[in-house]
Order: sequence, then structure tokens, then C-alpha cells
Amino acid sequence: APSANLISAMADSMMNASSRKPTGMKGKVHDLATTLQSQNEELSIEKGHVHSIKADNANSSTGMQGQLNDIKRYFAADVQRMMEEFEVQAQLQASENVRLQQQVTCLKGEKTSIHQQVIALQRRIEEIEEEIGHE
Repeated sequence: APSANLISAMADSMMNASSRKPTGMKGKVHDLATTLQSQNEELSIEKGHVHSIKADNANSSTGMQGQLNDIKRYFAADVQRMMEEFEVQAQLQASENVRLQQQVTCLKGEKTSIHQQVIALQRRIEEIEEEIGHE
């Protein structure tokens, strides 16, 4: 039984030694090491948070940039469509202008012709009046 007590006492002694804080310089070094380790763990956790926030921000920026690019493409396509429609309308208007100009030219010619016919008829009337007047 004494050997069992001896083993038990030695175990208790080792447990007490490991749970006891060292004193003096070793104690201060031990405290500093413990503090440094806990701060390193906290720093590591905070770095993880910062990395996560940066990743969220990058995804958000990429998402916004994607939306801006989509809007830009939409407006570019819309402007292109409007330009094409404008070109078609401008060509139609130019064709209509040419057609109307040709009609104006034709009508001017007809007016001149009618005017000449009126003058010819007025002369004929004068001739007939002279003939009638002489008889």
C-alpha cells in the first residue's frame, strides 16, 4: 500500500506543478507568452473577418459592375436601334422630298403650258372679235 500512496502523491505533485503558475521572470515570460498567444488567436479571427468583408465587397462591386455593364449594353443597343430607325426615316424623307420636288417641277411646267394656252386663247378671242367687228 505504501507504494500506491507514493504514486498517488507523485501524481498529485505533478498535477499541482502543472497547474501552479511559475513565479519571477519565468512567470512574467509565461504570462507574456500566454497573452501573445491569445492576441495572435484574436488577430487571426479578425483577419478572417476582414477577409470575409473584403470578399463580400468584391462580390458586391463585381455585381454592381455587371449591372452597370448590362445597363450600358442596353443603352448602347437602344441608341443603335434609334440611329438605324432615324437613318431609315431620313432616307424615306429624302425620297419623299425628291418625289415632291418632281411634282412641283411637273406642276410648274403644266402651269406654264396652261398660261401659254390662255394667251393663245386670248389672241384667238381678239381675232374673232375683230372678224365679227369687221363684218
